Amino acid sequence: MSMSEKKRIFIIAGESSGDQHAAAYIREHQKINPEIIFDAFGQKELKDSSANIIYDTERISVVGIFEVLSKYVEITKALKIAKDHINKTRPDVIILVDYVEFNLKIAKFAKSLGLRVIFYVAPQLWAWRENRARNLVENIDQLAVIFPFEEKFFKKYTSNVVYVGHPLFENQHLMESLKDYDDREIDLGIFPGSRESEIKNNIYSMLDCIQKNKKENIKIFYANQISQDYLIKLLPEEYHSMLESGRDLDKVSSCKKALCASGTMTLELTILEVPMVVMYRLSYLTYFIMKSLVKLKHIGLVNLVLGEEIGSRPVVKEYIQPSYSDQVDIMVELNKIDNDQIYRDKLSKHFKEIKDKLSTKSKYKLKDIAESILKTNE
Repeated sequence: MSMSEKKRIFIIAGESSGDQHAAAYIREHQKINPEIIFDAFGQKELKDSSANIIYDTERISVVGIFEVLSKYVEITKALKIAKDHINKTRPDVIILVDYVEFNLKIAKFAKSLGLRVIFYVAPQLWAWRENRARNLVENIDQLAVIFPFEEKFFKKYTSNVVYVGHPLFENQHLMESLKDYDDREIDLGIFPGSRESEIKNNIYSMLDCIQKNKKENIKIFYANQISQDYLIKLLPEEYHSMLESGRDLDKVSSCKKALCASGTMTLELTILEVPMVVMYRLSYLTYFIMKSLVKLKHIGLVNLVLGEEIGSRPVVKEYIQPSYSDQVDIMVELNKIDNDQIYRDKLSKHFKEIKDKLSTKSKYKLKDIAESILKTNE
């Protein structure tokens, strides 16, 4: 096969969790087709894969309506780099991972050139922007979702939706890192999120829930280099020695309990059966706008998996925009986790149920969908 005939796949992952999923996918796909050239917009994990990194998306990773405005110039620049790359290389398949606002613009552009697009890790439109689902499915060829309830939701709008299993629950290293409760030496793990805006909104209210008189061994986990630097900047020096990498599974699985923002980390903690309390704070204006849009009572992923309807069987306590009285309730909950073994066992039982549901082997994987598009492009 000559260079010119080699198949090209272009991947865009805008955030830390998408970056991990994209890197895992590349490793899988290369086993069945080592000839593919992968180009990517990504972060640490993609840099460690065989992909050619075109742009580092840590520079544009933000959450919230107003936070996006502050990065507007950089995001516009990144969009131009992506479009120029697509125009020049005409990839056989473009895989867009989550990061909906940015990736929808790319999907429309790719569609206008007649290129094939897979959207992997569906945007959480079921939570707050159902009308956008149509807009999404019109601009892509295939939607690969990672929760069974998402397949059910998007089937209303398109037949081109496939449940491909949740990548975290395929991760053997993670699945095998579960420790006995008695072997864990970190009393409390704090997980404030991966993006600067999330960390800024969450970290102080999480630290307020530390009960100083308990003299606990506490660790604050960061997602990547940028979030580590940011935490060092935000926190007084006495907290710096508490910082640990969230990629260090040995440390994460050593947590007896956790305070966690609402994202993918809640599922990692579920796999490691770490009892947790979800707490999440948005900027006031973002929260005010979201409040009128979001239809769900829960936003922590761990609370959305069980039950007939999305979020109808929550597993852990969740506090959005926590007030002072909520913080007292959170401390009570953390003490209950410490002192009540029956309660901990009940949480573990629910975590096992979630693991069982999300590691159900789905018939298709992302690599199969991509490979079938490559074949039909021939």
